[in-house]
Order: sequence, then structure tokens, then C-alpha cells
Amino acid sequence: MSNRSAVFGGAGFIGTNLVYQLIEDGQQVFNFDNLSGLGNLLNIAELMQQSRHSFARCDISNPEEIRQALLMAAADTIFFCITPKNPEEESSLDNFRTFFETVKEWRNGMTDTKLHKIVVVVSEHYKLLGSYGHMYTDLLKLLDGYVADGLPISSLLVPPAFGPFQQPDSPISMIIYRAIEGETIPVVNPEEKVSDLVYVKDVVDAIVLVEKNGKIGGHYHLSGPSCGLTNLEAADVICESLNEELPPPVGRYQALIEEVATSPVTSDIAKDEANLVVLGLQGKTSLEDALRKTVNWYLNNPRWYNQSRTRFFYLWQNPETVLKIA
Repeated sequence: MSNRSAVFGGAGFIGTNLVYQLIEDGQQVFNFDNLSGLGNLLNIAELMQQSRHSFARCDISNPEEIRQALLMAAADTIFFCITPKNPEEESSLDNFRTFFETVKEWRNGMTDTKLHKIVVVVSEHYKLLGSYGHMYTDLLKLLDGYVADGLPISSLLVPPAFGPFQQPDSPISMIIYRAIEGETIPVVNPEEKVSDLVYVKDVVDAIVLVEKNGKIGGHYHLSGPSCGLTNLEAADVICESLNEELPPPVGRYQALIEEVATSPVTSDIAKDEANLVVLGLQGKTSLEDALRKTVNWYLNNPRWYNQSRTRFFYLWQNPETVLKIA
């Protein structure tokens, strides 16, 4: 494992959780994010005074900012945790091309660089499932081209994740926000089995595993744990955890549940976890345990939650924009 890591997208959801883990593992982490979208400085506020963490703004569409970040970090490993927001657009990979072209030029011009691995993390988002297939195929071709040019790239595709530091932009976080605020809780297709969801801590473990053992040019897939829960039962686990830890003034949180029928949302990418298992992938956190841990994290971090609730008010107040409810 490397001693100096650069994380691009390190103030976002997955990037933040990765940064915390890398620092816990004793690494020097250089964290870069342009703080647009869901990137949030409050995510890494506790790290700002730590000697092993450095933060700087960086826009991956700007070659000069990328070069400055690479010179600043002089990293052994680069973690790229930025996924295209609009995978259906032809231009969705333009920023990826800019980034890797700049990295290639920088590496070719630095004879003493110690860079040994670039891990590209591609995270599917619930709202855009069914839109990633074409983009993902094109991305793999793009990455393979840069591997042929000498860049040490491995990639990891992960399903929609949930856990600490997540804004209200997915079904799990949406339920938690709206329950805490006493709003109705939309549960889409309540009797369907929970789709491919994974706890973010398991995502981070898989990222570190690919960095440590993954082959250059390897493309790895992570799947969620096998689960027999329906969407309604998963919502019940969340509500029951809140009942225990933050009892409502009257009744139970389950009374807020509103069942909603809509078209199923599924991934259009066939995932095969076999080559990740070969690397040494361990068992994943069960959905029930992960949901309870996530609820407890939100309740134990009220400053972060209150800031997020205010900043992303529109999202949790308008669940149809997140859950694709007609």
C-alpha cells in the first residue's frame, strides 16, 4: 500500500469515507475537490487540522489545476472518485479525458515519479440506473487506451451506496432525512426485494483492496450483499432504529410511510464479482446492520446533519426528483 495518496473527489460521499479510512491507515492524504454538486467541506472539517491531511480545490476540467495538484501531492497512488453526472450525454467523459491526458503528460515529464497505481471508482447512482451501460463501455475503452499509453490504471464499479456523509440524494438517505423531519416517507415498490445496494464502508474496503492487489488494466465489480428484505422491510428497519434512538413525540416512525408504485429501476450493467473475490474480498456488512449503523451515524453527527439538511433542503423536500416518482 502507498504512503502518499491523492484523492480526487475527496469531499464527496464515497471520497470522504475513503479519505477517513486512508488517514486511519496511516497514509498522507492530499484531498482535491471542486466543491460543486454534493461535495461538502463540512465532510472533512474534522481533518483540516490533521497533519496527514491536506485539501485544495481542483477542477478536473482544468489542466493547470490538475498539474498543480499532482505536483503538490507527489502521490504513490491516485484515487479518482468522480463519476459522470449525465452518463447519457456524449460529452460525459470529456473531463475524464482531460484528467488522464494531463496525468499522462505530467508523468512523462517527471522521471522520478513514484506513481504506481491509479484507482478509478465508478459509482452508479440510483436515479440514473439504466443509463450507465453505454457510458461505462466507453469509459473502459478510454481507460484501456491510457493503460496502453503507460498509465497504471485499475477500475472499480460499485452499485448505489449508502452510509455516513451521504446527502439526501438516494432512497436510504431520503428515508432517514424525511423521518427525522417528520415528513411522509415514500417507499417505492414496497413489496419488491431491495435492489443492489452496498454499505459505503464495504465500498472503501473494496477500493483499498483494488489498490493493494488489483492488476494494472483490471476492471473490477462490487455487488451488494445478498438480501431477502423488501423495500418496505428495509424502511421498517430504519424506522425501528429511529424509534429506539430518537422516539417521535407521538406514535412510531412507521406511520409516516407512504407506499408508492412506479417503474422498477435496475442497472443496465452486468456485474461479475469473481475477479474481486480472487483479490481477497471479504464478506460484506448485512443490509440490516448497515442501515442501523447509518441511522446511528446521522443521529451522532447533528452538526453535519443540520448543515446538510439546510444546504440540500430542496432534495429531501422533493423526493420525486431523487426517486424518479412520476
